Amino acid sequence: MISLVQAFNDHSPVFFVLAAISVVIVGISKSGFGAGIGFLAVPLIASFSSLNLALSLLLPILLAIDLFGLTIYIKHFDKKLMKLMLPCGLAGITLGAIFFNMISSATLSIMVGVFILAFLLFRLAFPTKPTSPKPPKWLGVLMSGLAGFTSFIAHNGGPPMAVYMIPQKLPPMTYAATLSIFFTVINLSKWGPYAYLEILRPGEFLLSLALLPVVPIGVWLGYILAKRLSMDIYYKIVYLGMLLGGVKMVMDGLQ
Repeated sequence: MISLVQAFNDHSPVFFVLAAISVVIVGISKSGFGAGIGFLAVPLIASFSSLNLALSLLLPILLAIDLFGLTIYIKHFDKKLMKLMLPCGLAGITLGAIFFNMISSATLSIMVGVFILAFLLFRLAFPTKPTSPKPPKWLGVLMSGLAGFTSFIAHNGGPPMAVYMIPQKLPPMTYAATLSIFFTVINLSKWGPYAYLEILRPGEFLLSLALLPVVPIGVWLGYILAKRLSMDIYYKIVYLGMLLGGVKMVMDGLQ
């Protein structure tokens, strides 16, 4: 049985600093900005370890943040959107499990990154207005499925969901709550496939438990920001997160 001391000895101090920062970033992103800026977490940890270790380490953290966020957001999510998005997201998880060892992370990263940047360019050319129609349901089906797929591959389902969710023009609390509930179910559904694919390992699970005390800091900061920022500033931050995420994903794929 791997001990916590052994798990700690296998990694450098820099790794733990980056891991703690990643947990705070994910907490802020998931609890306040619908995972719009959480793309940084996996690359930060993987830069001093590996992709599989980052996925394994972050999954319990993500679930802890999700469950923590339920106490805040359970009364604010949009039920109609959830009925459309959730089955498609779970279908994406299934496809992610099937193709995890078949599709390269570089190819997926470039494809998703280019799509996100194309969406932002479209929004720049045709900004959302109060009179703009809501996006069609087929886009919700497509983006929810893609979000489940990219969430399974790289814990990065936020940007595709933002493509569908931002044009809904929801209040910040409803936007954050809907995505928080969505990704709670999505992250719960990853445990079985991750275990089957041997992504989850005892050493990383122990490290996740050691990082749990950092979770409330990120969740609290994200909640405060979502509650206090105006809709205009809030969505500008989400757009900025998508821009940085899209550029980062393309750059990672080209390396």
